[in-house]
Amino acid sequence: MELVKKVLQGDEGSAARLISMIEEGLDEGYEAVSLIFPYTGKAHVIGVTGGPGAGKSTLINRLAASYGRQGEKVGVIAVDPTSAKSDGAFLGDRVRMKDAERVKGIFIRSMAHRGFPGGIAKATLGAAYVLEGLGKKVIFVESVGAGQTEMQVSTICDSVITVLTPDYGDEIQLMKAGLIEIGDIVVMNKMDRTGAAEAAEDIALHLAGRKDNDWQIPVLTIQANKGEGIEKLIATLDLHRRHMRDDAQGKFVRKERMKRLVLALFKEEAWGTLLNEVRAKEGFAGIMGKLQNREIDPYRAVRMILKLALPKKERKTARRSKRA
Repeated sequence: MELVKKVLQGDEGSAARLISMIEEGLDEGYEAVSLIFPYTGKAHVIGVTGGPGAGKSTLINRLAASYGRQGEKVGVIAVDPTSAKSDGAFLGDRVRMKDAERVKGIFIRSMAHRGFPGGIAKATLGAAYVLEGLGKKVIFVESVGAGQTEMQVSTICDSVITVLTPDYGDEIQLMKAGLIEIGDIVVMNKMDRTGAAEAAEDIALHLAGRKDNDWQIPVLTIQANKGEGIEKLIATLDLHRRHMRDDAQGKFVRKERMKRLVLALFKEEAWGTLLNEVRAKEGFAGIMGKLQNREIDPYRAVRMILKLALPKKERKTARRSKRA
């Protein structure tokens, strides 16, 4: 495929077109990914997650610019909430990445979340492969920042940064949000705010002595808008990358992440396919009509739709597999 050839030669325009094809769900786009895949596996893919307003885009801007000035070829994928009207990226976080845009060798792409679970668009993985085929050695993936739905970011990325601010809330809210479980590195941003140092100490205390796959999760303090603490964060990212590459437990984790990634993608594909098939079936409208007329409850409606979706033989097989 000529487009793939141009991407592998470093043509950014071809990479942008290919990513658009993947976003649109075109078969040609995913066929191109399979041609690029053998050339992947060497880049450091870094996920950045955290609540809205934590400073994810500002942090990536500083990190990308710093890597770029060191001569690294950098790619950035900013996964934004989807616009209800255009179905495209809503916020366009690249507006906060002006420093990175001015550095040679940095490619930035905003992508719409399009309603997929996990805070990561289905096309994000394909886009990361395209950027690696383009020759990018450091790739940042910024998720939408939706709390509990952020878990899948770790399946795509080698290292995950969780960005917090001093107003993250108490320990219970933090645990409910699931933010601590996601990050390989926790960053306390906006250190100029009152109580920031104390908040960082609280998080560090919470994580003290707790290792994740032989990796002690560090808590770093930064002020992203001023670039303070960025170099220490880069050094920590390099340490984590070496841990995941060279440590036996790290290698095992990488294999498990790939397995979870495939299952997550399968879930999305299966759900989309099944939903389209069910909506096209003759009895679907009738079930919805009974529900709207309050003749049946939502639970009953789901069971009836399930019967439409899966033939009786398939439902029995699924039940046997579940018991096993």
